[in-house]
Amino acid sequence: MVSLVSNIVLFFGILILTNLPAPFLGLKFEGNGPKKRLWFEPPGYVIPIVWVFLFLLLAILRYKLVQIDADGLAKCTIVLAVVCASYVYYTIGLEKLTGISALKFGLAGNVLVILASLWVGVMVSELSTNLSYFVFPIVAWTFFATMIILGQLRLEKS
Repeated sequence: MVSLVSNIVLFFGILILTNLPAPFLGLKFEGNGPKKRLWFEPPGYVIPIVWVFLFLLLAILRYKLVQIDADGLAKCTIVLAVVCASYVYYTIGLEKLTGISALKFGLAGNVLVILASLWVGVMVSELSTNLSYFVFPIVAWTFFATMIILGQLRLEKS
């Protein structure tokens, strides 16, 4: 049996190890100037704090899924974590490769994360409605982040 602590280590490991190479590859998020900031956009330091919390929820979810022998769904939580943690690569990385705005890739990536999270949530809900609630915060946060991206795209046009 896998412990809760080992699941937390696994998910934080995914988060850290996925993002560790990014700065060395020149993939850094630039801070927003005060004129470009949306009124509902949180300060930059809030984003990693939220994702640490969301990855903690994924770790707990995986732990609970393994306990009830839902190994296939437990693996899906790992895939979802990798997709979420890879954000910098499919936004800034693809922008550097293609010249297309990272915001547009972020929008597409957020839709992917929302759909993947909803799929995992629905699959988990067939086993346990209570466990599916562990996925909802990812959907809510990513939807909020999508509203920020849409706002930033609108600001770019004006």
